[in-house]
Amino acid sequence: VYWPDECADAEENVMKMISEHKFDLIVNIPKNHTKRELTNGYRIRRGAIDHNIPLITNARLAGAFIEAFCNMDYSDISIKSWDEYK
Repeated sequence: VYWPDECADAEENVMKMISEHKFDLIVNIPKNHTKRELTNGYRIRRGAIDHNIPLITNARLAGAFIEAFCNMDYSDISIKSWDEYK
């Protein structure tokens, strides 16, 4: 997948794929604080929000989500009211 500032017309450009709802979840964690990294990260996050795609921006949260996703079975998940989590 191309970054937002690369090959804007390509089918594999992340912004085009976001606008076509090709992602069910986006994990966007900057690897450094360069202007390019921050600008591209902002555009990806903004695109996810604008297109109602779930977004994770925290490395610890992403790790916990992946751990739970890989270790929990569908039958382990039950629907509860908010009051049941207290």
